[in-house]
Order: sequence, then C-alpha cells, then structure tokens
Amino acid sequence: MPDPRPQSPATLLAEAYASLVASDLDAAKALAERATALAEAVGDQLMHARAATLLARILYIRCETPEAMGRVLTAIDLSIAVADLTSTAQAHEVATRILLDVGETAGALEEGLAATRAAEASGDLEATAAAMRAMANVYAALQQWDKALEFAERYRETARLLGDPVAESAAIETVSFIYGGMAVEAADRGDHERAADWHEQTVVLSRTAMLMARAAGNRRGENTCLANLAESLADVGRAQEALELLDSWPADPALDSVANRVHHLETRGIVLMGLGRRHEAAELLALSLAEAPTRQHEIAARKALAQLLEELGDLRGALEHYKRLFVLVSEQTSEHAKRAASVAAVRLETAQAQARAMALQAQATALQRSNETLNRRSEDLRRQALEDPLTGLPNRRRLDQLLASDLSSCAVVVVDVDFFKRINDGYSHLVGDAVLRELAQLLRASCRRGDTALRFGGEEFALVLQATEPDALLTLAERTRAAIETHNWAALAPGLAVTASFGAALGTEAATSIELLALADSRLLSAKRNGRNRVTGPAHPATRPPTTTTNGASVRVR
Repeated sequence: MPDPRPQSPATLLAEAYASLVASDLDAAKALAERATALAEAVGDQLMHARAATLLARILYIRCETPEAMGRVLTAIDLSIAVADLTSTAQAHEVATRILLDVGETAGALEEGLAATRAAEASGDLEATAAAMRAMANVYAALQQWDKALEFAERYRETARLLGDPVAESAAIETVSFIYGGMAVEAADRGDHERAADWHEQTVVLSRTAMLMARAAGNRRGENTCLANLAESLADVGRAQEALELLDSWPADPALDSVANRVHHLETRGIVLMGLGRRHEAAELLALSLAEAPTRQHEIAARKALAQLLEELGDLRGALEHYKRLFVLVSEQTSEHAKRAASVAAVRLETAQAQARAMALQAQATALQRSNETLNRRSEDLRRQALEDPLTGLPNRRRLDQLLASDLSSCAVVVVDVDFFKRINDGYSHLVGDAVLRELAQLLRASCRRGDTALRFGGEEFALVLQATEPDALLTLAERTRAAIETHNWAALAPGLAVTASFGAALGTEAATSIELLALADSRLLSAKRNGRNRVTGPAHPATRPPTTTTNGASVRVR
C-alpha cells in the first residue's frame, strides 16, 4: 500500500531525525536517503544540504565512514552555495567527528574552526551548539582539557538555551566525558584526590544526561550515557552498582547500533574486572573484539584483553594480542596516510569552492554597498534640491510642486518676518539665522496632517494648507501669528521680540499657482501697510491684532 503521507524533503527529514533519536538507524538511513534524493530532484539546495548532513551523521554512527565523508563534503558545498550558515556549521561539525574518528586531528581542527566561523557569522544558537561541540571534541582528542572543558560548557549552555533536551543531554555527556579524561590524567600524575573528585563529577553528569535522554525518548543517547555512567561508577569503586545499571538496560539488536553493543560489552568487561571476575571479563572483551565494527574498536578491545590476559597469567594469549595490536596499529597508520591524502584532495576542492563562493559573495556585497551609496547620494541630492539648508524646510521648488496640482483643494499663507533687517543689524546675522530656524519650527508645529511649511527666500515663508475653508484658514493663520508673537525670543538674545505678517489666499480664488501666490503676496503687503503683525485673508480686511507687548528693553518689531 502506498504511503498516504505527504512526501517532501522537510517531512522526510523530520521523520529521519525522529528515527535516529529512537535509535532505529535502518529507518533513519532510508528516510534520509529519500529526503536527499527528493531535495536534489526538486532542486531544493538548502534541504539537500540538510538532508546530506543528517545522512552523513547516520552513516558515521553506523561506522560507514567513507560514505559519511562523501555525504558531508556534499553538504558543505551545498550549504555554502545557498549561504546558509547554520547548515554550514552543522556540516562542518559532522566532518569534525568523522576526521577525529580516523585520527585526522589537524583536519578535524580545521573543520571545527570552519564551523566556528560560520556560527559566529550567523549568530544562530543551533550553529553555535554545533561549533562548540566540534571544538570541545577536537581539544579533547588533543588532551587539552582546559580548552575542551571551556568549549563543552559553552556547548552545554547553548543547548540549554535551545530548549532541546536531546541536544542538552548530548552536551552534558560531552562535559562528563571531558571530566573523565581529566580524571585519568590526574590519576596518571599521582593526584588521586583530584582524580576522585572528577570521577564523581562524571557520575553526576552522566546520570543527568542519561535521565534527560530517557525522558526525551532518545534511546541511542540513553544507551551511550548509561554505558558511560557504568564506567564512571566502576572508576569510583561502585562496580556492583555499575553492573546492576548495565543489567537494567533492555538491549535490542534491532535498535542498538553495533558500536553501542560493543561499547556495552567493553563496559561490562571493565566492570567485571573491577569486581574481580576476570575470566568473565575476558570472555566479554573477546566477544566485543569479535564484533568490533572498526579497526579503532578492535585496537581498544585487543589492548584491554591483552592487559587482562597478562594479569591472569596467560602470557601466550597476551602476547598474541600484543602482536596483533602491532599489526593493527601499523595498518592503521598506513591507512591513515592514504586516507589523509585522499581527504586532503577532496577538502582542497571544497576549500577552492568555498573561496569561489566567498569571492562571489564579496563581489555581490560590494555591488550592494555601491548601490546603497548611490541611492543615499541620490536621495541627498534630491533632498538638497527641495530643501532649504538653513531651516530644513522645503524650498521654493517644493512649493511649485505642491501648487502644480488641483488648486481648488488647497490654500496658501505667505509669511514675512517684520523688520527682519533690524534683527540682523541690532543682534547680528547669527541671531537672525537662529530666528529663522526657530520660526521654521513654529510654522512646522502649526501644520495639520497634510499641510506643509516652506521657506522660499530670505525672511519669507509659506504654508500650503489642504482642504481649508475661509474661516478655518484665517483661524489657523491667526493662531500661528500669535504663537510667533508670544514665543520666548529673549532666549536667543536678551530683549529680542519677533512678529510676522501674514497674507492668505484660497486656491479657489485663482486660476494658476502664479495668480494664487500673487494674491497671497498682495494681501501680505496689505497687512504690512496696515501696521504689520497681522493676518489679511479672503473676504476680510486687514485685521488689527491686540497690542503687541515688549519683552524688556527690546527692539520694537513693528
């Protein structure tokens, strides 16, 4: 029966991740492969990158390392091509794991640094978590425990902020692993007190990580944390508790990867050694050796088994394992050299592709900035062409634009500062300029929505008003005149007082903008002839305002 669920790369990818969390690696791999193929078929490069990253991660867990490396390099190329920094960081983190697994620590450090650069550029929590995990694992491999712990704690805090219990559980387990490494190093140098403290830390952290993974339904994570917790318990002398913990795990060959099963066998062998049950431990280590999925697992199992057989007095058996260890290490060194050469070639191609992508991105950014500069310059020029530089008000050009449309829906008020020359002569041109700027603010404040205050030369200003009746026009003009007269001009210069004369005209009174401005200007002249500091408008003679008061020993502005 066909699957009725909608098939899209995103839904398949979500199902693949859920299967991975549940430790169903076969289903996870199949779903991730379908998501990858579908994303490629529909040309969705972003989903293709994400699917390839998840598939690489699944293949790595299944110990299919060469296939995993091929997928993750594809993911890196795709994520760079679509400039998705989060996907880029996550792909580099998986590459870090793979390279550490094959012993390429230098390459792993490069991948970790690439993940860090992508994360810093993105500012994304998921990208940051991936980068911090990569760097923590790299420094742990280098046994630079202080740096490893610093990155692991940052990984843990980022995972907590993400609110993802699966990620947080993995982060806590990473911190636990690093404390375990620190404990071993402390014991080797004879600092047993500190080693004991750090082993206790691993117990607490591994238990926390295990319970969190269990609550999140993360079987694979719980499995790993449980085995690590058992080792930590054995390290602190609680081997019986460790054995009971291992016995509590419901192993399922259909769900647990070979690597996880081998991990449990090795851990049980170590615990049994702690309980003095060396022969049983030897049987389990031999079984883990037979099932070892990689050469690295085989080396670890043979080393432990050789040491145990030596303790049991089986020197011949121990010698056979040591001989095989020598061969394995030699083979591993040779394979590492060959793999390093091939990986270096592939990574060089990737670096070249990244450089090309970065160059194109830099070119696009430069063009964008150039366009933005040109746009800003164009806007500045446009504004300068329509704006008075002293007051910031629109200028005569803008006035002409406003009056170029239907005059019947507007009115004009022409404003002129009374005796402005006396202000310049009596107080200086600097004060005169300040008066004009202050007056501009008063005119702007008098405007309603849709009205415009302008300056079109010297001490001359105008108001272009929308949809104004005669009475409303005169009321607004009179209110503005009064605001100018009563303003505290003495703040600019002691004793200063300023008034202005107004001429108002309705758009319906003229056929053209020239006629409208001429009419308003003639009424302004009428206001000046009749004593200034007044408004003259349509159907009204020049009206005399209340007596203007002075403000101290001022120049009488009349």
